Amino acid sequence: MVFKKFMAKLGKGSAQVDLILDQHQYKLGEQINGQLVITGGTVEQEINKIDVDFMMSVRAGEHIQTVLINRFPFPESFKIQPSEKKTYSFSYQLPQNLLLSCNSVSYYFITHLDIAAGVDSTDRDPIDILPPDRLQNILYAFDRLGFREKHDSRSFDGHMQEFELAPTSMLVKEVEEVEFVAAIAETGIHLLLEVDLRTFFGEKEVKRELWLDNQLLDDQNALIDYLQQVLLEMVNNPSLYHADKAQFRHKISGLPGAIGAFAIGLIAMELLEEAVEDIVEDFFEDDDDDDDDDDEDSLLDFFGDEEED
Repeated sequence: MVFKKFMAKLGKGSAQVDLILDQHQYKLGEQINGQLVITGGTVEQEINKIDVDFMMSVRAGEHIQTVLINRFPFPESFKIQPSEKKTYSFSYQLPQNLLLSCNSVSYYFITHLDIAAGVDSTDRDPIDILPPDRLQNILYAFDRLGFREKHDSRSFDGHMQEFELAPTSMLVKEVEEVEFVAAIAETGIHLLLEVDLRTFFGEKEVKRELWLDNQLLDDQNALIDYLQQVLLEMVNNPSLYHADKAQFRHKISGLPGAIGAFAIGLIAMELLEEAVEDIVEDFFEDDDDDDDDDDEDSLLDFFGDEEED
């Protein structure tokens, strides 16, 4: 028994934690349900607490930023006997303005089991966050029109998540790329559509603000026809459309369904804290190099130089 206790303190035969989710793909706004299962090891152990952290990782170029979205503490301490199982229910309502999962955005839960006088146990559970049905209908309509999502679509520009589509058939000679950002409201979706036109003088950006009500979003054929009409109008009469991206962001930033807006404060705060830490470290190290200037611009550098609208 003494040997088992000694090995448990080293992590061999100690208690384990497992977060078991009902599934691993969820749409924005859906509720995640699952169970937190703690299994005793070879000896009795004291559990100080359990934390479940919901994490997001965002990549922009060579930068990767990982931020804590939410922490779910189980602060009660308890003892667990050898091979005993304890189960707790777990649920979490996803915000409607998170970034969607993509090549540059990923999500996971990290569960920490704090074991007194022993090696803590951890569990990692990745999940995918998918577009809600109404937004998926827009992507499907563009796909039917011959505009496919690009590999690097759904990037976060520091304000919202941008969807990028490449023409494969319709307007393939006239259009270089179609982009949009979206904010989901109760009765429809706000869309800022940008069409990058091929011209003799180079690329020309044409921006147009759209409101798609739920009735249109639920009628796939009507939605396809409407978006086709919109694209043709923007290509044939580009001088008529002068939507401003900054104004659009300001207008919809307070909506609970502004896709990606949830990340603005989180990432900005993480980057600011890192910049401050770097400056403090450089100060105490009495480093005479000029690299300190980079710290002041870390919030901008993470997402690169953004075009002024």
